[in-house]
Amino acid sequence: MKTTGENIYNLPNFLSLYRFLTVPILFFVAYTGNEKLFFYWFLINMFTDALDGFIARRLNMQTQLGAKLDSLADFAMYLVGMYGLIHLKWDVLEAYRYSFYLLVFYYIFIDLFSLIKFKEISSLHLISSKLNGIIQGLFFLLLFTLGFNPVLYWLMFILASFSFVENMYFLIKLKKMRSNLKGFFWTRL
Repeated sequence: MKTTGENIYNLPNFLSLYRFLTVPILFFVAYTGNEKLFFYWFLINMFTDALDGFIARRLNMQTQLGAKLDSLADFAMYLVGMYGLIHLKWDVLEAYRYSFYLLVFYYIFIDLFSLIKFKEISSLHLISSKLNGIIQGLFFLLLFTLGFNPVLYWLMFILASFSFVENMYFLIKLKKMRSNLKGFFWTRL
């Protein structure tokens, strides 16, 4: 990737790279059925996801590479998270399988569409996506600690559906990939 003179050697980029590189290990941990280790490690990775964005914005360390690396790490973490949920918590999720499959479809389709149109994973970073990520993180945390919460599950599903529509709107309208858009109410194309 051609750089634009940005300092790509910064903490937010290293945190995103760390998340991306730990995905194969997390897959293995979920595969072996070590639910506690998977849960705690995934939780640490969710924290580093929030931390890298916060540090990048606060300390003005945002880079084009960082936005792309963060999106790639997010996509990989989403896949390992879905695998972990299916492998470790399917007994409670199976009753919601059709809506759960739709959630998986949303995220895979967004990035597949972006790969086909722009030759890269989507890095829009919409507010709806961030809010949905928080609700998904809360759902994940409660699922592994207190058990399944149907109200939180459906809230997550509704937010994910809105986020999917908003992401697809921008991906269809954009002529080239842009990062760090806010959403319908803030961004004019």
